[in-house]
Amino acid sequence: MSVSKNYLYNVLLIISNTIFPIITFPYVSRVLMPEYLGKVYFVQGVVAYFVIVSVLGAPNYGIKELSKAKGIGDWVEFKKIFTELFLMTILSSIGSLIVLLIAVKSYDKFTKESLIFYIFSAQVLFECFHINHFFIVMENHKRRLIRSFTIRILSLGFLFYFIKTPDDYYLYALLLVVPEILARIVDVFSVRKYFNFNFKELNFKRHTKSMLIIFLYIFTIGIYGSIDTTMLGIMINDTEVGLYTAAVKMYKMVLPVILTLGTVLSPRIIGAIKRKEKENIYKNIDVFMDYAFIVGIPATVLMMILAREFTLLFSGEGFIGSIETMIIMSPCLVFLAIGTFIGGQVMLPNDLERDILIISIVGVFLNIGLNYFLIPVYLRNGAAIATLVTEIIIALVKIYQMKRIYSDYKILTKDRIITMVIGVLISTALYLKIDLIRVYGNLFTLVITPIVYGIIYFISLILLKNTRVLMWINYIKKRLR
Repeated sequence: MSVSKNYLYNVLLIISNTIFPIITFPYVSRVLMPEYLGKVYFVQGVVAYFVIVSVLGAPNYGIKELSKAKGIGDWVEFKKIFTELFLMTILSSIGSLIVLLIAVKSYDKFTKESLIFYIFSAQVLFECFHINHFFIVMENHKRRLIRSFTIRILSLGFLFYFIKTPDDYYLYALLLVVPEILARIVDVFSVRKYFNFNFKELNFKRHTKSMLIIFLYIFTIGIYGSIDTTMLGIMINDTEVGLYTAAVKMYKMVLPVILTLGTVLSPRIIGAIKRKEKENIYKNIDVFMDYAFIVGIPATVLMMILAREFTLLFSGEGFIGSIETMIIMSPCLVFLAIGTFIGGQVMLPNDLERDILIISIVGVFLNIGLNYFLIPVYLRNGAAIATLVTEIIIALVKIYQMKRIYSDYKILTKDRIITMVIGVLISTALYLKIDLIRVYGNLFTLVITPIVYGIIYFISLILLKNTRVLMWINYIKKRLR
């Protein structure tokens, strides 16, 4: 299937995954308020560590190994690898669940919210059914879209029917967990023909070393992905967690829009690296990098300029304290997207798991240290600053590592520099005149501002003959014909 069709399905998948929180979060935040919303997301943040342990890095490792087997057409080997990873994650999920239940019984703060922990523990048990890596390698993004959309629609109905008061935060936790479990059960059932349960042919040992390194990498990524809410909950209170989570949730709604192209390109880049086709490697990296700059820069500045409108419209007056936090975190969009792409689609296929792990461990200690000193002083904004600084440093280190692998690859091309300059100039002008639009209300501002920005931005890039934008226009013209 072509990159354009895969990308379209991924965009539709992102739209469905983005529209769901856009519809639900304004309702949930107004019903549960920061305190009870914070309780749910504090537990979810803690359980996230155990979820990572339960899959042992199999999704990331699986994309790499399954792509190799598929690339040479060895479907017997493909089935063996897929089955081996599945069975290994079943055992790790059970082990992770046992450790989580012990932790809930042993730590008082966890025991007080034991019911929510038990609800999220089901996600740990069924995380072994997380086989998105299979569909990514098979480039079956249409299947992922249909499954996700169906589950979201069912969840939406249950949400508005059952969540009525702050005391219903237990039910909200259930709605976060149960749809995902059902989706993963359906996934595994639908690919049953790709399993090979002939244990005499299976070889689990061959995966352990590489999976351990990737797991440690993913685990460290998970730590500084959740440590902010965990430390806020322990050091301050659930209300701060709720306010912080509202800001994080809004900027993470936009993040998948940038990351999705990297997911689509992943099997192709891995195949090109395996075949040592340098021209194809650079071609696919260019596609993502151009996209990250062209889409990521306006997404970042618009999130910063419209932080007030996003917060008041989607979270309500009770979350007004999230505005500054969202402004601080918005620049994470571009850095996180580029860093994630380089780590997963460039360094990992080049067997640099150890380097990725070292970078991640340094990032974790940096993030924990910054949180420890900043949270007591700046509360949720301290956690946001810690996250931003960590993401910038990690992205820069990964860029340096990519330059070591492909020394002649140019990241800051003329087009990308011009894109940054245009983005900054337009956003500055828009920021100075935003009050002229704000008088018409939050919803009007949220709709009109991106349209005005987008029109000026893309006209400017077209007039300056941005190569990638002109390619997109020519592609659209051909499709229309």
